[in-house]
Amino acid sequence: MKKIILILLIVPLLLFCGFKRAQKAYILTADTDIANLNNSPVSTGFYSVRQRINYVLVSPEGFKYPGIRMQISKQDEKTSNWGFSIIQSRDFTVDMAKNSYKDYVYIQKPGHYILQFFYLNKKSYPFAHTEFWVQ
Repeated sequence: MKKIILILLIVPLLLFCGFKRAQKAYILTADTDIANLNNSPVSTGFYSVRQRINYVLVSPEGFKYPGIRMQISKQDEKTSNWGFSIIQSRDFTVDMAKNSYKDYVYIQKPGHYILQFFYLNKKSYPFAHTEFWVQ
């Protein structure tokens, strides 16, 4: 009986602990400059109108493709596209040797915004996204 219980405990441990889980890309936002990832400022997700919003896109395993699209959408009940309207979209090339990309944006109107990143050859699904509010 002890051997059966021991086997039932060890087999799941070997199965689940032996596989490495892929690390997903993420976005950090801040109202001050993000100098490096170790000392990045903590963001509340709330910003003022016309305030500089710094962001850094981090892909721990590196970028898969060099072409990236940044898209900012605003959630609003007055639009016909399920409440989302595209505010800004920009294409750029990232250095594949690095695992992060830094930039900033300015938002002119208050509201709830979504910042998303797509690969240019896979535009149907974002590989990283975050939400923030402008007051």
